[in-house]
Amino acid sequence: MKCSVVTPETTVVDAEVQFVVAPLYDGEYGIGENHSPAVGRLGAGELRLTLMDGTVEHWYVEGGFLEVLDNSVSLLTNRAARLETLDVGASRAALSRAQALASNSPELADVKESAVALARSQLRAAQKGARIKK
Repeated sequence: MKCSVVTPETTVVDAEVQFVVAPLYDGEYGIGENHSPAVGRLGAGELRLTLMDGTVEHWYVEGGFLEVLDNSVSLLTNRAARLETLDVGASRAALSRAQALASNSPELADVKESAVALARSQLRAAQKGARIKK
């Protein structure tokens, strides 16, 4: 099965895979060979790709869409990075900045809630990436 991950700048993954686990907006979604057609909204979190040789690649993706069609999985995302390249310190700093945002109106509270959730997802991914590097 073919898997491609595309950001606005470039194609970051174009590989043959055995299995894909994607972070949809409402939970993880597993996709194997001959999966039925599907479309989904990506959340922020870990994308796991099991390659044909059995190794697993771990990616962080941030929003976008997923399409499954004819043994092909396509992810269009705002951001994609290998977990191992994420910086835990920078992710903690982003979470601190998000938590410091004003929330004195319903609109600002929504913005803050979204920013905190995104920063937490990135921090979890960065921490897992640090464990994988070891």
